[in-house]
Amino acid sequence: MIRLLTSLSALLWFCGPSVFGGGKIKSFYEVDLNRRDQDSFFVCLRVDGLKADTVIFQFAATAPGTYSVMDVGRFTGSFQAWAKDGAVLPVYRRGSNQYVIGGACRLERVTYSVEDSYDTSIGEHPVGSMSGSNIESDNVVINGQMVFGYFHGHQSDPIEVTFRYPSEWVVGTAAKRKGDRYRFPTFNELVDSPFMFGPLSTSQFNMSKARIDIYCYSQDTSISAGHFKESLAGLIQAADAFLKGLPVSRYAFLFHFRKGGQYLWGAWEHNYSSYYILPTIPEPQLTPFVSSVAAHEFFHIVTPLNIHSEVIEHFNFETPTPSAHLWLYEGTTEWAAHMMQVRGGLKTPKAFAEEISKKCKVNDLFDKGVSLVDLAEHSYGHLNDQYINIYHRGALVAMLLDMRLLELSEGRKGLRDAILELSRKYGPTRSFPEKEFFDLFVRMTYPEIEDFFDRYVSGTEPLPLKEYLEKAGFAYDAVYRDSTQKASLGKVEFRLDDAGRVVVKAVDTSDSVVRELGIQVGDEFTGFAHHGSEYKVGDHAMQQILQAVKPGDRIEWIVKREGEEKRLSATAGTKYGAQTHRVTVLHTITPDQQRFRDWWLTNR
Repeated sequence: MIRLLTSLSALLWFCGPSVFGGGKIKSFYEVDLNRRDQDSFFVCLRVDGLKADTVIFQFAATAPGTYSVMDVGRFTGSFQAWAKDGAVLPVYRRGSNQYVIGGACRLERVTYSVEDSYDTSIGEHPVGSMSGSNIESDNVVINGQMVFGYFHGHQSDPIEVTFRYPSEWVVGTAAKRKGDRYRFPTFNELVDSPFMFGPLSTSQFNMSKARIDIYCYSQDTSISAGHFKESLAGLIQAADAFLKGLPVSRYAFLFHFRKGGQYLWGAWEHNYSSYYILPTIPEPQLTPFVSSVAAHEFFHIVTPLNIHSEVIEHFNFETPTPSAHLWLYEGTTEWAAHMMQVRGGLKTPKAFAEEISKKCKVNDLFDKGVSLVDLAEHSYGHLNDQYINIYHRGALVAMLLDMRLLELSEGRKGLRDAILELSRKYGPTRSFPEKEFFDLFVRMTYPEIEDFFDRYVSGTEPLPLKEYLEKAGFAYDAVYRDSTQKASLGKVEFRLDDAGRVVVKAVDTSDSVVRELGIQVGDEFTGFAHHGSEYKVGDHAMQQILQAVKPGDRIEWIVKREGEEKRLSATAGTKYGAQTHRVTVLHTITPDQQRFRDWWLTNR
């Protein structure tokens, strides 16, 4: 590398010290979306104010809220730098995500292309569809870090962006527009503003002085933005009551519905918008499914918009740098997404009990020796396959933290109240100190909370679910057995890997169904067939078909083993009914339980 850089320096036009960075610059992007037949974005960047002789142009290695390595530079090509007199400036590519430009004081513009990520095959570090990019004949999706970059030392400098696209298309975004340009104070805010283009349907409503926009692209045109207006209005109203007022004046929901199963479905939060790539499914499942996902993403207007550490405030796009407080950003957000619906009357206590049970069951799929802090600090590395548990154990821990605070304060202060206090203290423009947050939270609440953090956030002790649920008049049974006979489909343990695949973790070879199936550790479970019906993992009817199996039925597991699909068949066995992590609402409770339940499930 030293030889290459030395050779390159001989080609540079000397115009000052060879440094990276300099004073403030202005960047003007133009993105051509009219060449969609080439399946790439064509970008022209004009820059004003560069003083250095040599600069580095940086593409993102990761982005806020993804908790994964993206290495966006892998998608770029045809990168060229041009001087004001039309001369081509020397460019040297360094690693996956950096281009070194010589003679940068003469630089007028940079041009490059970027492949979209939806249909670009990548082995290592795949980019999730919710944070990726798409360019097709009838629609375009841009998450900012997938198309734009920045010059080293200028991440906080202003950027303007112009898009060229068909005049009849609608643009879905929360970004502010002036004329044909979108203006961003920093690169971070550009990344924080996803875009959708195409024949989008739209809907809009106002809530608590906030304007809420809904944009929708539907691949088969069967779903429109207006379909979700009523359910989202109810959701935002519940959030308004929970938060005692919305902390934003505008917000945009960007929905992208597709057919087929080749995409990693999901959603990505931003400060003033959220982007969703979701399967086209029929009612009655569609609206509850969308509302559940949207509740989580919308609550990110609090964490991390109004409560975040310096690691998030000064985000490192070049080198993935984790924050230990993923439990706060994602776990607390997931808890609040459900709690605000319960307190707003959108979800019954019974449905909430079922949700707690589900999260306990999913938590069982993950390594019990991994704490929430460990998970956060190694989410980019060897514990990436444990990341999904932040939405399960993380949410359960947030629920218990709320209950512990209510217990200590005699109902005067729960986690919701602590969050609101932190929002007032910090807000969008002030970050909390990464390493001091636990101590800060303890000082703000009660000394006993330090022990809670040590045991359940930094530590891995079993969660005191039974103790606290019973305080609120809910029964909890780690294992509940009854006399009913059910089908045994094989004693198999699963885990979710970092790509969201369901992988066999362990098998009980003493089980006759397991022996007949020939299922093996490492097999990826992709589907299930029974009585001529076949369902893939992710299909919402999967649970129904599994429950419909009777003892003695022939069943078929569909798995991938070393890249090859295999269909494994067996006769379902017999087992007596048993439920793990059964949570039920008690109807006859003591006055103390009623009092605690009122503290817990209302916005008092």
